[in-house]
Amino acid sequence: MSKLTAAFLAHYPDLIRYLRRRTHCSELAQDCAHDTWLRLLEKGKQVQADNHRAYVFKVAANIAADWYRRQTREQAAFDGYALSIAHHHAPDAYEEVLAKETLQRLEHALMAQSQRSVRIFMMHRCDEMSYAQIARKLAVSESTIEKHMMRILLVAHQVFNASV
Repeated sequence: MSKLTAAFLAHYPDLIRYLRRRTHCSELAQDCAHDTWLRLLEKGKQVQADNHRAYVFKVAANIAADWYRRQTREQAAFDGYALSIAHHHAPDAYEEVLAKETLQRLEHALMAQSQRSVRIFMMHRCDEMSYAQIARKLAVSESTIEKHMMRILLVAHQVFNASV
């Protein structure tokens, strides 16, 4: 075992604390420590360091900095891509009016349904509850939930097909 890997193992808890403070994330600190270990295994025999602990911490700090730079670049690229998509796919005035009218028709169609069906639909779509969770909460069978959902989905299907 090289002196650098020995220093890494001896100071591992301190290194994790240091990386956690720098990254503000336990998982990322673990990832950076792992990458540090790999870098030391790869380059450890070639390095002549006077202070092995300082060298290990410097490698870890560089890896964390590289990660942040990469994240910043990726986020900037994603933001630019999202902006270009939004610009190219921005709806025109006709599409906006059509969408608003369709939503109004859907709202009126849902208001004509039973409150229970609408509540079940909202629990599933907005609260992200499964059919089983809704059934337990309302003390009914899952097949009852399925029937209510089918009614609402049929209404929505009819509204959306009427707008096409």
